[in-house]
Amino acid sequence: MTMSDYPCGLAAAVPIARASRWHGFHANRSGAPTAEWATPPEFFRKLDRRYQFTLDPCATPENAKCAVFFTREIDGLAQDWGTHRVFCNPPYGREIGKWARKCWEASQRGALVVLLAPAKTDTRWFQDWVNGKAKVTFVRGRLRFGDAAFGAPFASMVAVYLPYRHATLICARCGKPFVARGDARTCSNACRQGAYRERKRYT
Repeated sequence: MTMSDYPCGLAAAVPIARASRWHGFHANRSGAPTAEWATPPEFFRKLDRRYQFTLDPCATPENAKCAVFFTREIDGLAQDWGTHRVFCNPPYGREIGKWARKCWEASQRGALVVLLAPAKTDTRWFQDWVNGKAKVTFVRGRLRFGDAAFGAPFASMVAVYLPYRHATLICARCGKPFVARGDARTCSNACRQGAYRERKRYT
Protein backbone atom coordinates (compact mmCIF):
# COMPACT_ATOMS: atom_id res chain seq x y z
CA MET A 1 0.00 0.00 0.00
CA THR A 2 1.10 3.56 -0.62
CA MET A 3 -0.18 6.91 0.61
CA SER A 4 -1.83 7.47 -2.78
CA ASP A 5 -4.15 4.58 -1.90
CA TYR A 6 -5.41 6.52 1.09
CA PRO A 7 -6.32 10.05 0.00
CA CYS A 8 -8.58 10.85 2.95
CA GLY A 9 -8.91 10.20 6.65
CA LEU A 10 -6.86 7.50 8.37
CA ALA A 11 -3.64 6.71 6.54
CA ALA A 12 -2.52 3.14 6.10
CA ALA A 13 0.36 1.65 8.03
CA VAL A 14 3.47 1.60 5.84
CA PRO A 15 6.92 0.08 6.39
CA ILE A 16 8.97 1.91 9.01
CA ALA A 17 11.95 2.35 6.69
CA ARG A 18 9.84 4.10 4.08
CA ALA A 19 7.86 6.17 6.56
CA SER A 20 11.02 7.61 8.08
CA ARG A 21 11.48 9.69 4.93
CA TRP A 22 8.15 11.42 5.46
CA HIS A 23 7.95 14.30 7.89
CA GLY A 24 4.18 13.85 8.25
CA PHE A 25 4.33 10.42 9.90
CA HIS A 26 4.31 9.45 13.54
CA ALA A 27 3.54 6.28 15.48
CA ASN A 28 -0.10 5.59 16.24
CA ARG A 29 -1.43 3.78 19.31
CA SER A 30 -0.32 0.38 17.97
CA GLY A 31 3.14 1.67 17.10
CA ALA A 32 2.57 1.69 13.34
CA PRO A 33 3.41 4.83 11.36
CA THR A 34 0.43 6.95 10.32
CA ALA A 35 -0.10 10.32 8.65
CA GLU A 36 -3.23 10.99 10.73
CA TRP A 37 -2.91 13.56 13.50
CA ALA A 38 -6.21 13.59 15.40
CA THR A 39 -7.37 17.12 16.21
CA PRO A 40 -7.13 18.10 19.91
CA PRO A 41 -10.79 18.27 21.07
CA GLU A 42 -10.57 21.58 22.94
CA PHE A 43 -8.72 23.22 20.06
CA PHE A 44 -11.48 22.10 17.68
CA ARG A 45 -14.23 23.30 20.01
CA LYS A 46 -12.77 26.81 20.05
CA LEU A 47 -12.73 26.92 16.26
CA ASP A 48 -16.18 25.38 16.02
CA ARG A 49 -17.69 27.98 18.32
CA ARG A 50 -16.51 30.63 15.87
CA TYR A 51 -17.12 28.96 12.51
CA GLN A 52 -19.91 26.44 13.27
CA PHE A 53 -18.61 23.69 10.99
CA THR A 54 -20.94 21.49 8.97
CA LEU A 55 -18.49 19.22 7.09
CA ASP A 56 -15.40 17.18 8.01
CA PRO A 57 -13.90 15.90 4.72
CA CYS A 58 -11.00 13.96 6.32
CA ALA A 59 -12.62 11.69 8.86
CA THR A 60 -13.17 8.20 10.15
CA PRO A 61 -16.52 7.23 11.69
CA GLU A 62 -14.76 7.25 15.06
CA ASN A 63 -13.18 10.72 14.91
CA ALA A 64 -15.57 12.71 12.67
CA LYS A 65 -16.03 16.28 13.91
CA CYS A 66 -19.27 17.00 12.02
CA ALA A 67 -22.52 15.20 11.29
CA VAL A 68 -21.58 15.30 7.59
CA PHE A 69 -18.18 13.76 6.90
CA PHE A 70 -16.16 11.94 4.25
CA THR A 71 -13.99 8.90 4.95
CA ARG A 72 -10.97 7.74 2.98
CA GLU A 73 -13.22 5.32 1.08
CA ILE A 74 -15.50 8.15 -0.01
CA ASP A 75 -12.46 10.34 -0.80
CA GLY A 76 -13.09 13.91 0.23
CA LEU A 77 -10.78 15.18 -2.50
CA ALA A 78 -13.19 13.91 -5.12
CA GLN A 79 -16.34 15.29 -3.48
CA ASP A 80 -18.12 18.62 -3.91
CA TRP A 81 -17.90 20.57 -0.63
CA GLY A 82 -20.69 22.86 -1.77
CA THR A 83 -21.35 25.80 0.51
CA HIS A 84 -20.49 23.90 3.70
CA ARG A 85 -18.51 25.38 6.56
CA VAL A 86 -15.59 22.98 6.40
CA PHE A 87 -13.04 21.90 8.99
CA CYS A 88 -10.13 20.21 7.23
CA ASN A 89 -7.34 18.46 9.17
CA PRO A 90 -5.87 16.32 6.39
CA PRO A 91 -3.28 13.54 6.52
CA TYR A 92 0.16 15.12 6.89
CA GLY A 93 1.96 13.00 4.29
CA ARG A 94 2.87 14.08 0.78
CA GLU A 95 -0.82 14.34 -0.21
CA ILE A 96 -1.23 17.47 1.92
CA GLY A 97 -0.65 19.74 -1.06
CA LYS A 98 -3.71 18.27 -2.78
CA TRP A 99 -5.78 19.04 0.29
CA ALA A 100 -4.55 22.64 0.45
CA ARG A 101 -5.47 23.06 -3.20
CA LYS A 102 -8.90 21.50 -2.59
CA CYS A 103 -9.49 23.94 0.27
CA TRP A 104 -8.85 26.91 -1.99
CA GLU A 105 -10.87 25.51 -4.89
CA ALA A 106 -13.83 24.74 -2.61
CA SER A 107 -13.76 28.29 -1.28
CA GLN A 108 -13.96 29.58 -4.84
CA ARG A 109 -17.20 27.63 -5.21
CA GLY A 110 -18.75 29.06 -2.07
CA ALA A 111 -17.46 27.01 0.89
CA LEU A 112 -15.87 28.49 3.98
CA VAL A 113 -12.85 26.29 4.74
CA VAL A 114 -10.61 26.17 7.80
CA LEU A 115 -7.42 24.18 7.26
CA LEU A 116 -5.35 22.92 10.21
CA ALA A 117 -1.90 21.99 8.97
CA PRO A 118 1.81 22.06 9.80
CA ALA A 119 3.28 25.55 9.45
CA LYS A 120 5.61 24.58 6.60
CA THR A 121 5.98 28.00 5.02
CA ASP A 122 8.92 26.93 2.85
CA THR A 123 6.98 24.23 1.01
CA ARG A 124 5.57 24.48 -2.48
CA TRP A 125 2.04 23.66 -1.34
CA PHE A 126 2.08 26.51 1.19
CA GLN A 127 3.35 29.02 -1.36
CA ASP A 128 0.95 27.84 -4.07
CA TRP A 129 -2.27 27.23 -2.14
CA VAL A 130 -2.07 29.04 1.21
CA ASN A 131 0.10 32.13 0.96
CA GLY A 132 -2.02 35.01 -0.37
CA LYS A 133 -5.12 32.82 -0.65
CA ALA A 134 -6.05 32.32 3.00
CA LYS A 135 -5.88 34.22 6.25
CA VAL A 136 -3.17 32.44 8.25
CA THR A 137 -2.82 32.32 12.02
CA PHE A 138 0.16 30.53 13.54
CA VAL A 139 -0.66 28.47 16.63
CA ARG A 140 1.28 29.37 19.75
CA GLY A 141 3.28 26.43 21.07
CA ARG A 142 2.91 22.86 19.85
CA LEU A 143 -0.41 21.06 19.63
CA ARG A 144 -0.79 17.67 21.30
CA PHE A 145 -2.60 15.50 18.76
CA GLY A 146 -4.78 12.52 19.62
CA ASP A 147 -3.51 10.51 22.57
CA ALA A 148 0.10 11.69 22.19
CA ALA A 149 2.04 12.18 25.43
CA PHE A 150 3.94 15.14 24.03
CA GLY A 151 3.40 18.06 21.66
CA ALA A 152 3.91 17.61 17.92
CA PRO A 153 7.45 17.96 16.50
CA PHE A 154 6.27 20.84 14.30
CA ALA A 155 4.45 24.14 14.62
CA SER A 156 0.85 24.35 13.38
CA MET A 157 -1.20 26.95 11.56
CA VAL A 158 -4.85 27.65 10.88
CA ALA A 159 -5.60 28.86 7.34
CA VAL A 160 -9.06 30.32 6.74
CA TYR A 161 -10.34 30.39 3.15
CA LEU A 162 -13.29 32.73 2.87
CA PRO A 163 -16.01 31.82 0.35
CA TYR A 164 -15.89 33.61 -2.97
CA ARG A 165 -18.94 35.81 -3.16
CA HIS A 166 -20.49 36.15 -6.61
CA ALA A 167 -21.66 39.67 -7.33
CA THR A 168 -25.02 40.38 -8.97
CA LEU A 169 -24.47 43.01 -11.67
CA ILE A 170 -26.48 44.62 -14.46
CA CYS A 171 -25.37 43.76 -17.98
CA ALA A 172 -23.85 46.84 -19.62
CA ARG A 173 -25.54 46.01 -22.93
CA CYS A 174 -28.93 44.38 -22.35
CA GLY A 175 -29.63 45.67 -18.83
CA LYS A 176 -30.46 42.24 -17.36
CA PRO A 177 -29.07 41.20 -13.94
CA PHE A 178 -26.46 38.42 -13.91
CA VAL A 179 -24.10 36.73 -11.48
CA ALA A 180 -20.55 37.76 -12.32
CA ARG A 181 -17.04 36.64 -11.56
CA GLY A 182 -14.19 39.11 -11.46
CA ASP A 183 -14.65 42.28 -13.49
CA ALA A 184 -17.21 40.99 -16.03
CA ARG A 185 -19.51 43.72 -17.41
CA THR A 186 -21.80 41.69 -19.69
CA CYS A 187 -23.99 38.65 -19.08
CA SER A 188 -23.01 36.56 -22.11
CA ASN A 189 -20.63 36.24 -25.05
CA ALA A 190 -23.33 37.67 -27.33
CA CYS A 191 -23.64 40.80 -25.20
CA ARG A 192 -19.90 41.09 -24.86
CA GLN A 193 -19.43 40.92 -28.62
CA GLY A 194 -22.31 43.34 -29.18
CA ALA A 195 -20.81 45.82 -26.72
CA TYR A 196 -17.46 45.50 -28.47
CA ARG A 197 -19.04 46.25 -31.87
CA GLU A 198 -20.78 49.29 -30.45
CA ARG A 199 -17.55 50.63 -28.99
CA LYS A 200 -15.82 50.12 -32.35
CA ARG A 201 -18.65 51.99 -34.11
CA TYR A 202 -18.20 55.11 -32.01
CA THR A 203 -14.40 55.15 -31.87
